[in-house]
Amino acid sequence: MNMSNIRAIEFNIIKEPWNKYEISDNSILKTRTILKKVERIINGDQIGFNIDAQTLTVIHADSTLKGTPNTRPITKQELQKSIDKPDMRYNTLAQEFNEYELDDGTKIKIFTNVTSISRTTLKDRTGDPIYNVQSSNTVEIKPSSQYGLPTK
Repeated sequence: MNMSNIRAIEFNIIKEPWNKYEISDNSILKTRTILKKVERIINGDQIGFNIDAQTLTVIHADSTLKGTPNTRPITKQELQKSIDKPDMRYNTLAQEFNEYELDDGTKIKIFTNVTSISRTTLKDRTGDPIYNVQSSNTVEIKPSSQYGLPTK
């Protein structure tokens, strides 16, 4: 593929709401996936997009779960070994698409799907429990009508 057919394009945020979940231990999980970069790819009569996004995860732990703050770094192996509450139940409080519009009129929606929440015995620097949250993203792209091309 000719690299000149790949171009980074600007976008505007239409909305980036926090999704909120109440975990069975009375803590609140908040997630937000943010769009960082978009590249448009034109290959003959096909148009495609490379999407670079990052999911932010915040836990507001129930105050009864506070413990001794931890100031040292934690490895992934340590995190996995310290899970004591796997696959915790949760209720969805708010869940919406994030929406963006590219400079060419293309619309992008990103939906974060929380698939698993586990609590560890470890504490963060403020003494709150550390959770392991698994999620995936669903991306919908509606190319601008200016292209008149099928989506790749």
